[in-house]
Amino acid sequence: MSAVTKEDVARLHAYLVVPVAVSDAIQCAAPLDGETQYGLHVSLSEIDPDSALLAIALSAYRIAAEYSAEIPVAAVLKIESDKIIQDYAPEWLANYHQHPVQGDDLYDLLSHVPEDLEGLADLLESLQASIRDPLDPSHTLCSVLAIQARAHMEIADYVLGELENEFISEITDEDSFTKQVLFAHEQKAATKGAVGDNIIMFPMHKRR
Repeated sequence: MSAVTKEDVARLHAYLVVPVAVSDAIQCAAPLDGETQYGLHVSLSEIDPDSALLAIALSAYRIAAEYSAEIPVAAVLKIESDKIIQDYAPEWLANYHQHPVQGDDLYDLLSHVPEDLEGLADLLESLQASIRDPLDPSHTLCSVLAIQARAHMEIADYVLGELENEFISEITDEDSFTKQVLFAHEQKAATKGAVGDNIIMFPMHKRR
């Protein structure tokens, strides 16, 4: 992680919380109980798709680092997670204390989020299948993260669709308004012309 500093990563862990819980679970090396799994699901489900993408990428990077030397797909997951962190972290940190992103900025922010979430989900599921021990905490963590990645992928897709519909609606409204204005001008011009054409000039009579 070169472009994003260690301080940036530390801030992301503190803000997003889930990567810290994932790291603790891996260090503990004990099977994840139902309560811990539920807590991770809730924590991820309560944040926005772009935040979830970063939280999942940071968590996936930590898991992949454990297996990258022995499992090829883990090495790929580590690279992909790092790429996502590099791409999204600077802007996410810059916007953290500002107002929520809306409109065109939100569309630009989310435009690649669904495909990145889907890519992470695919790699996490592949890594889970490669970890033979179902009691290994990383095996369960891969499952939790993949499920949440696909859930947020659908949310991001929905938001993008709504933003597109809103944009189309605005264009349609603008076109309708423009047509109404043009129609009003045409009617006014037609009325003016009709009045001008129908003026009857009466002969002037000289006064006696």
